[in-house]
Parts: sequence; structure tokens; C-alpha cells
Amino acid sequence: MDKKELVQNVLVDKAALVAPRTPEKVHHEIQYMLKSGISYIDALCEYARVNELEIETVADIVKKSSILKEKVRSEAVEAKLVIKDDQDLTKLC
Repeated sequence: MDKKELVQNVLVDKAALVAPRTPEKVHHEIQYMLKSGISYIDALCEYARVNELEIETVADIVKKSSILKEKVRSEAVEAKLVIKDDQDLTKLC
């Protein structure tokens, strides 16, 4: 095996180790925290910390899910972190 093939095999192996994070997978992984009473916002922050992700990366994942987006938005409105707005969220993101 030459160097080029070896490098290519290493890259393929690394790609196999990094599973794509979908909103569904993230939601599934934070379920246990949600069941214990932790808010979506705190659960997502903890998810980012545990998985060594930037919070912006988690935000990008949340933006892809209307369910997660609405849960976070309703918590933020309830905590008065944002102003209640009846606009369609898909126009904002």
C-alpha cells in the first residue's frame, strides 16, 4: 500500500467515525435531560458542552427542526428572553 492509499484509508476511517448530527438525533439524545425537568435551552447547552460543540453548531441544528425551534422559542418567551412575536418563524431563520 502506497502513501496515497494509506492517507485515503485514514480519511475514510475518520469520516466513518463522525456521525452526522441531525435534529432528530439531538432531540433523542437530550430526551433523558428533558424528562428530568431540564429546559430545552439548558439541555441543548449541556449537549453542546458534553459533545464539545460550539453553541452555534447546535443552533444550526436547531434551526433545521421546526419542533426544536418552537420549543426553544416558547421557553425564551416564557423566560422573557425574547419578545413574543406572532410572526412565522420560518421567515426569520
